[in-house]
Amino acid sequence: MDSPGTTGLAEAGSGPAFDRMGAEVVGTRRGLFTLVLKTTTLSVLTLGVYSFWARTRVRRWLWSAMRLGGTPFEYVGQPLEKLMGFVIAAVIVAVYLGLVVMVLIFASLQIWLSPAPGIAASFALILPVYWFAQYRGMRYLLNHTRWRGIGFSMRPGAWRYSGLAIFWTILSAATLGLLWPVRTQRLWRFRAARAYYGDDHFRLTLRARDLIVPFVPVLAVLWGGAALAFFGGAIEDQDALVGLVMLAVPMLALAWLYWRVVSFRRLASSLAFAGAAGLSVAPRTGRVLGIHMGGWVLVGLLLIVGAIALFFGFVASFFGFVASLPALDLETLATASPATVFFAALLFYLTFFLGRGALRMVFVTFPLIRHVGETLTVQGAAEVNAVRAGEVRHMHDADGFANLFDLGAGV
Repeated sequence: MDSPGTTGLAEAGSGPAFDRMGAEVVGTRRGLFTLVLKTTTLSVLTLGVYSFWARTRVRRWLWSAMRLGGTPFEYVGQPLEKLMGFVIAAVIVAVYLGLVVMVLIFASLQIWLSPAPGIAASFALILPVYWFAQYRGMRYLLNHTRWRGIGFSMRPGAWRYSGLAIFWTILSAATLGLLWPVRTQRLWRFRAARAYYGDDHFRLTLRARDLIVPFVPVLAVLWGGAALAFFGGAIEDQDALVGLVMLAVPMLALAWLYWRVVSFRRLASSLAFAGAAGLSVAPRTGRVLGIHMGGWVLVGLLLIVGAIALFFGFVASFFGFVASLPALDLETLATASPATVFFAALLFYLTFFLGRGALRMVFVTFPLIRHVGETLTVQGAAEVNAVRAGEVRHMHDADGFANLFDLGAGV
């Protein structure tokens, strides 16, 4: 078993040690890998239908692995909720996008004699649905999480959240990214004010200006790169522009990762609830970077090996030969029936996307959860113990929109 760390009760935060609760994440990547291998295989064999049951089983495993004060969390969501929610979301989004895209492209052809402006506007109109789905995904997860027999919950507000995200995104773009920290703080504050544990809601105490300094490296790379491109002549020199992009992209990725880790640490550590209770969490940027780099390399290698094995297994099964595989060419594959080609394409599609998500869960998401759990403490244990069960806010249509947009709601 991997060695999960336990936060010392007398190390972080302020106040007496007995008034704090440490967190830990138990379980091993091997155990999780075995689970996702079984569930992903069943999902592929059932052409994706079992994925809703798979998602439920993985969530229950993860929730039970996360423990606060020695007590595991509990996930109470049901597979049929996810299936029905996904079907409803798929129909709504398909109709919405179909009608909107048709109208915008027709208007674009009439006005500009080109479909390009209409297509661009169609993509822009997906963003409100994306943020709507993001809020509903988080709300579903909270509404189906229990700890010590008391449930978390979140009040409705998906459309207001989407409107808030649009407003601050436009302002951030208009100020060339300067207001992005304010946008981040406002969205966190909106979610916190509507999130409950029992009968007490969370509060975000961090001010937006406290997030500006960690965002400076991102602005420095963006503005510095733009200045070099426009005033340094890189736009006119193709080789110089390519070199600038190759230099700026990894720098921007590192700056963005630093911003994400530091902003998450400050925002999460400023969450308070139940009077004097609050959180303290301290993920490290270097550790998060190592998890991402090592994890995604493993994911890529395993996907390549899996794709090669699946290809040769498919050819051997449908064409009935193995010894002649080295002599296989496109002309031979062209003799396959349309149904065979369609089935093969569908199988590869499902295997890649479902497999990528499953491997990401094992080699990226779970290590990140474990790292954050090792640094988490809750101050004000007496206040937490005094929380009573609140109103049950169940969502019967589940997180179908979040699943549709693959927003990480499987975590």
